[in-house]
Amino acid sequence: MNKLQTYLTLLLVFCINAVPALAQDNPVSREERIQKIKNAKIAYITEKLNLTSEQAQKFWPVYNQYEEEKWALKRKSRVFRDTSIEALSDQQVREGLNRRMAVREEEVALERQYMDKFLKVISVKQVALLYRSEREFTKVLLQKLDTNRQGISRN
Repeated sequence: MNKLQTYLTLLLVFCINAVPALAQDNPVSREERIQKIKNAKIAYITEKLNLTSEQAQKFWPVYNQYEEEKWALKRKSRVFRDTSIEALSDQQVREGLNRRMAVREEEVALERQYMDKFLKVISVKQVALLYRSEREFTKVLLQKLDTNRQGISRN
């Protein structure tokens, strides 16, 4: 394991262990907790993709832009979040569902667009590993949060 991988592994362990602060009343701000999770994700993905320093320099700006665009679309797709569905007419619900489907189509187009961009800076296998690593990281994070919540509810 090279120095970069060792550093990133230690950063990942530190950040994952800091995740329990998400479920606790903690003086750490929401932004700080989000930044810790982002740092853990960066370390996790960098390690899983085995990025060289040159690849990392090119990859992370593209990935960060992808994440920003992806989250903007996710915010758009929250059609019924603040509204009781029962209070809406059938027509309003149908329109909301159609908007949600349109956003999902935009998400697929975004993934296609960024897959091409990723392939310019990392290999095709690394792109496949990226998608797998994103899912794995989310799973690890959710498990950590669930474990922490169970520990809090027992107290």
